[in-house]
Amino acid sequence: MKWKRRICAAGAVVLAIAGVAYAQMDPHELIAARVNGYRQTGAAFKSLSDQLKSETPVKVVLRRAARTIAVTATDQYKWFAAGSGPAAGVKTHAKAVIWTDAARFREVQARFQREADLMTKVVETDDIGAMKKQAKALGGACAACHQKFREKD
Repeated sequence: MKWKRRICAAGAVVLAIAGVAYAQMDPHELIAARVNGYRQTGAAFKSLSDQLKSETPVKVVLRRAARTIAVTATDQYKWFAAGSGPAAGVKTHAKAVIWTDAARFREVQARFQREADLMTKVVETDDIGAMKKQAKALGGACAACHQKFREKD
């Protein structure tokens, strides 16, 4: 049991250091990290979707895609430090409401995180119907954020 606590403590330290590192990044770098992270999310979601449309989905591909989405769902909390919005004079699709209604934004992020975590569990089953249903819920959580907090392309 002690080793589990040590691993958890080490993980917390790493996350804290990473959070500080993101907060200290130049707005250009932070926005680039955010864009890259969401591109990874989008590519993983496309892979997941393509597999679920396939006659014979490949489980390892489903797992990898779901894990990538879950990781980026966790990472997204670090991507919106103060000064990385439209007021920074840097091109971004992030709306100012992210920072003016931060509590609501965190709620939407948390919903996406929950759906992503659930997707990683559902892909471990052999129930394609449940996977499709969860992928739809995950997509809905993603869209909810885009509707209020992201400028259209």
